[in-house]
Order: sequence, then C-alpha cells, then structure tokens
Amino acid sequence: MPDPTPSRQLGLFPGVAGPRPEEGPLGGPADEPTGDAPAAPADDRQLDLFADRVVLARDLDAALAAGRFEDVARLRHAMDDAFGPTATSRGLAPLDGLDEVAWHGPPAAALSAWAAIDRGLAGPPPLRDRVRSGVFARLLRSHRPGELLAAMPNCLPALAHALAFGPGRSLAEGRLEARALVRDALLAGRALDGLDFREDEALADLLAEDLPPRWLACLGRIRRLWPASPATETEWEALAAVARSDGADEEPATAFWRCLRLAESPACPDELRQEARRRMKQLHPELHAQFMRRAAPG
Repeated sequence: MPDPTPSRQLGLFPGVAGPRPEEGPLGGPADEPTGDAPAAPADDRQLDLFADRVVLARDLDAALAAGRFEDVARLRHAMDDAFGPTATSRGLAPLDGLDEVAWHGPPAAALSAWAAIDRGLAGPPPLRDRVRSGVFARLLRSHRPGELLAAMPNCLPALAHALAFGPGRSLAEGRLEARALVRDALLAGRALDGLDFREDEALADLLAEDLPPRWLACLGRIRRLWPASPATETEWEALAAVARSDGADEEPATAFWRCLRLAESPACPDELRQEARRRMKQLHPELHAQFMRRAAPG
C-alpha cells in the first residue's frame, strides 16, 4: 500500500510550507525584521543553512502527519543537532516512545502507548491533535476502525477526527464514516461529549441536545447526519411486530429506531409504513413531528 498523502490539517511548522525562505521556518515574529532597520545583506552560507532547516522541518511535519514516528525521532534529533532545541522539538520528544511500536500487531499495545503519551503531551496547542492524527493514520493502514474501537472504545473522538481529516479520503467520505461510528456508539447507549467532536459542527450540536444517547441516534438520522439504513424485505415482519407493539416490550428509543428504519424503506408496503409512523408518534411525538417535516415533499 502506498504511503498516504499528507493530512489536510495545518502543520506544526506553519512558516515552512511556502517556497520563500525569507518567510522564516517557524513564522514567528523573531524571524521578521522590525521597525525601519535595514535588512542585513544575505550570506550564501546562511541561506544554505536556512534552506536545510526548512527542508528538515517540512519533512518532520510530513512524517508526523503520516504517523512515521521512526522518521519523526530521526528528524527531530537532526534538527536539534544542527540548529539547537526549540519548543516544538522539545514537545515532540515524548514521541520517541512510538518509534518501536508494533503497528501491524494487535492494536491494543499501540493504542495504550499512544494514550500514555497523549495524557502528558505538552507543546503548542495543535500538537496533540497532530499526534493523534498521525497515530490513527498509521493504525488505519493495517486495522479497520471497528478493531480499534474494540481495543479501546474511548479512542472514538480521535478516530473520528482521523477519519474525517486524515489522508487517503475526502472530507465528505471521512466525515460520513466517522459519523457512522458515532451513530453505532449512541445506539449502544454510550454517552458522548460534543466538545470532543467540535470540528464537526452539526455533530457537536446534536450531541449538545438534552436527550439520552439512543434518542440522539434517532435524531441524528432525522437530521440526515447518519447513513440511511432502510429495512429489507426479510426484516419487515420482525420490524412490523415492533410497530404494532407485539411481543416483548422494547426500550422506547430502540423501538423508535426500528420503526424509523421501516418508515424510511422505499419498497415497504404503505400500510406497514403508516403503522411504523403511528408507533413513532406514540413513542416520541416531537421527534415524529421532526421526521414528518423532513419526509414531507418540497
């Protein structure tokens, strides 16, 4: 599998992205002339040294985005040896513990190593998100998202961020996949904090609603945040029993979700669809009303 393309996130070395070395490698005010002081004449040796620093910083940032932590450690030490330690390079020092992780093995060990570093990571504000993206970009090259969640359920916010903003997929594709994972967690009854998903405004707004998790899953589908999951013909009979309240009682939000799937099935017989909608109205009139407004033509 080819190496993933660079992440869409801004790098930790914002001044190195452009082709002009005079912008400064770190984009900080100390690298810019101040006042009316005349610029010092350029020294070819200084420009060569500066160009080397820009290249190293750019390579380090790309390695971090792709989760190549062996290269991150090597490049960080090269920058420190050539130009002296900086705040960013000191902040990256804890990542040396990731350069020998068995990324292709069972994910629990890699996730535990990342979690230990993540808890104590210091440095510029973007650093933690950048490291998280790199870790999950690396893990997703050899593991499916479900495997990662099974090994560490609490990694969902970081995994969702990596899917939406990481390399190898468009923002729309990645966000849809990330939201599907959130949907499944909510349907399982897991409470999630909207602040952990602040990059996705619509999702953060949903999670801020004062509803239990399974009801939030239903509301998210009504708002079209999740992929549709209409019932197939083989499922109609079982779901019809839920719509008619036959058999054992079911948790109301779960029953609403099942009726919602039936109501959204294009090939479902109209009588059965109407039964599902009536049951939805009994279970939660407000969400039913929102569904009907969404379902209305025009």
